[in-house]
Amino acid sequence: MENLLSKNIDFNASVKRNIVSLRVSEDLFDDLTDGNVKASNVARAFESEVKKNIPARFLERSFHYTTAIEYPFTIEPYLQSRYGTGEFAVWYASLTLSTSIYETAFHMHQEENKVHDNENIIYRERAVYDVHCRALLVDLRGKENHYPDLVTDEYTFPQQIAKRVYEEGHPGLLVPSARTLGANTVIFNQKVLSDPRIGCYLTYTLKRNESKVLVERVPGEIYCVIQF
Repeated sequence: MENLLSKNIDFNASVKRNIVSLRVSEDLFDDLTDGNVKASNVARAFESEVKKNIPARFLERSFHYTTAIEYPFTIEPYLQSRYGTGEFAVWYASLTLSTSIYETAFHMHQEENKVHDNENIIYRERAVYDVHCRALLVDLRGKENHYPDLVTDEYTFPQQIAKRVYEEGHPGLLVPSARTLGANTVIFNQKVLSDPRIGCYLTYTLKRNESKVLVERVPGEIYCVIQF
């Protein structure tokens, strides 16, 4: 494994964090007011009065940080994944929009197919955040040629790597994508992440019978099609 972990990179760039979101905000007070429009309006008016004393840029930065960066570290730090053993938090992002789409479309296809009574056509809305990452990362790109288990759907080997790197105090990895010719960041320390900004919104349409995902960046216009 020493040869595998022999290369580091001083990474200093923005990456693409592609997560489930909404293109249009819903009524956040609906659950509290049982759909009562008047009550919702009163709640929104009260919210506006409170926000008058808080700078708008502060609120926006706080929301984006919580949504794009903080969530895996505070809400779901024990999920298992390719580089997550369930013992520590893992934050994933991609170097390009295309790679982020291939990665997330694959997982949408996998997860929805586990629910056998789902409809044939399933819609999901997503947001892609640009997040700055500055860290000394262990660079595994190109190593999949000698270590093919880095990109297979058996996660034992990548999890072993991640556990060692995490336990030795390194902030993360730069790894080959298992879904396309691209790369992802695998971050264990949220302190190396900053400045989250909305890059774009996407809509995924999964057609289960055809095993493909249609991706829209502009509503009504097909941006790309992922076939499985």
